[in-house]
Amino acid sequence: MSNENPLSGHDLAYQEDVKPSYDGVPGQALDAVRMRSAQLTHSLRRLRDELSRAELPQWFSLQSQLNVTLSQLMSLTSTLQHFHDVLDSTAVYPLPNFPTTSHEGLLTTLLRKKNIPEVDEWIMGAREASDLDSPALEVNEVEKSLNDDKEVTKWALQIFVQEFERHNYKGLRTREENAEDVLMEDTIHSRKPRKPFEVEDILSYIYKGKESWEDRSSNEAAVIS
Repeated sequence: MSNENPLSGHDLAYQEDVKPSYDGVPGQALDAVRMRSAQLTHSLRRLRDELSRAELPQWFSLQSQLNVTLSQLMSLTSTLQHFHDVLDSTAVYPLPNFPTTSHEGLLTTLLRKKNIPEVDEWIMGAREASDLDSPALEVNEVEKSLNDDKEVTKWALQIFVQEFERHNYKGLRTREENAEDVLMEDTIHSRKPRKPFEVEDILSYIYKGKESWEDRSSNEAAVIS
């Protein structure tokens, strides 16, 4: 078997002289998607590592990491939607000097025209969860249903924000109840302390051995009789 390069010397010289043009490459879109994807991958890997430990993390740490992951997922989704037209119209092809032998897997992925089976399962799961019969519906009907879902989501977020403002999440009492307690304390402290007993009543009790109300009762009984 010959190990010689099938390309002739003339072809090799031609490849070295011709420099590919990168004017049509959407560098900004690819860099933005790459950066967002790397951030999301790092967050998912970190979340997986925390859940795989023998001792589970604290709930607030897990919630914080989940919020970061969801935020990065939304950022990636917005980036893909923003560059959808550019990425959808971009054709990928290898240059003559691309190392096809050492990067065969990457080249196969880039030139793949169909979704991988996992992606098809995700798409089917999303369609089933949406309860939409896509083949039987028109495009405007699907858009109307999606807009309705957005309105419901917007309403749910507003309710969530309102409930979040009412609670302080530091106990089982709302902020309104805590505010009422503070107002009640201010009202109590604003009142002047009242004397529990009069000095004359105390002296009368010490001298006579009975309270003043007993004297009043006996006097009233004498008047009646």
